Amino acid sequence: MAKKKMSEEDWRALRFEATSLFTPSTPVTTADLFAGRQAQILKLLDVVGERGRHAIIYGEPGVGKTSIAQILRLLVPVKTSTVRYIRKQVFSSDTFSGIWTDIFREIHFRADIGEGPREYPVSDLYTAGVTPADVVRELSRFSENDIPIVVVDEYNLIQDPDTSRLMAETIKALSDEGINATVFVVGISDNVRDLVSGHESIIRCSEEILMPRMDQEEIRDIIEGRLRRLGMSIQGDGKWKAINLTKGLPAFAHGLGKGAVLSAIRNRRLEITEGDVDHAIDEVLNSSQNSLKADYQLATHSNQEKARYRQILMACALAQSDEVGYFTPKQVEEPLSAILKKETTVEAFNNNLKEFTEEKRGRVLHRQGTARIYRYRFRNPAMQPYVIMKGIRDGFLDDGARIALSRPEQSDLFSSGH
Repeated sequence: MAKKKMSEEDWRALRFEATSLFTPSTPVTTADLFAGRQAQILKLLDVVGERGRHAIIYGEPGVGKTSIAQILRLLVPVKTSTVRYIRKQVFSSDTFSGIWTDIFREIHFRADIGEGPREYPVSDLYTAGVTPADVVRELSRFSENDIPIVVVDEYNLIQDPDTSRLMAETIKALSDEGINATVFVVGISDNVRDLVSGHESIIRCSEEILMPRMDQEEIRDIIEGRLRRLGMSIQGDGKWKAINLTKGLPAFAHGLGKGAVLSAIRNRRLEITEGDVDHAIDEVLNSSQNSLKADYQLATHSNQEKARYRQILMACALAQSDEVGYFTPKQVEEPLSAILKKETTVEAFNNNLKEFTEEKRGRVLHRQGTARIYRYRFRNPAMQPYVIMKGIRDGFLDDGARIALSRPEQSDLFSSGH
């Protein structure tokens, strides 16, 4: 049966749907659009099911911590129970009392104070402030048929040390009392102890859940799952180029996917080509935050003609890294040798890596460890795919390496065959 010819109105409708499915700027909030993270989801559901257990979700910026915290309420298997979900986004000026006052505004009680039975926010009862004992008391009032989930997001922004201490005491008390409510602490950090400011009591009663960068299959699910809903497809080379350029960050999967889809739609095609992905790279670079552009310029600018800051930074972006983005100087040697087309050892660029951690180059890299065992990663994870795409557009990769970007086997990107 021949396919129905699409009208201009059909193409406009498809474009509108595409822009609503690919959302690089906002967390995913719909269960059927959430891709991957099955291991983390199972751990979180186990925490919800175990009375007195809580969780700390941590990792790099941009890996989907907020998305998984928001989507969890839609994944809890319920029959007769009701999920009571409350999310509080923390600001740097927040105090313990302020955080829980905002949470209490989302919890209501019914009373008749002379105006007939009405619902009032619990926060009305605590005009003088909220203490840990108040939190334990109010969260204990939920019925056995309720599944209360409280998410304290952006926890790393807390500046007040008393707030961190009181939050740890509160979660420990909730655990000790076996209260039927689960608190999820979500924040940016390499490790849990840094996130909770050393308050060990919160760690002992909480599951530690690292959100690593997404693997290839998870990124592929983001792109292909949305394309199926649109009735579109993508050629293999274009698909793998988009997947590999994201470096495991879902926002770039959305950005490249959206740009490629819109390019194909402009050309009135339902199949996305590698050329559409190349066009998406330009779109992402042109629309990237001004801060990324400015930070890149600061990190790589030099008045010396022979300076190699751009090439070294791109080699850092292409280096093999661990699940939270750290790489060693040794891992920079191979990609930099390929970019410069000559064998290059750590000694030739070690001082440049140090410069990238300093203010004069915008501290584009973060360094961890001690001399001889230093590890580096991009301070802003979004800079890593940005640097790679910028390097592609600037012609730093030879034809062999560019072709390898369009293949699943990224370990071959800088093999001797290139």
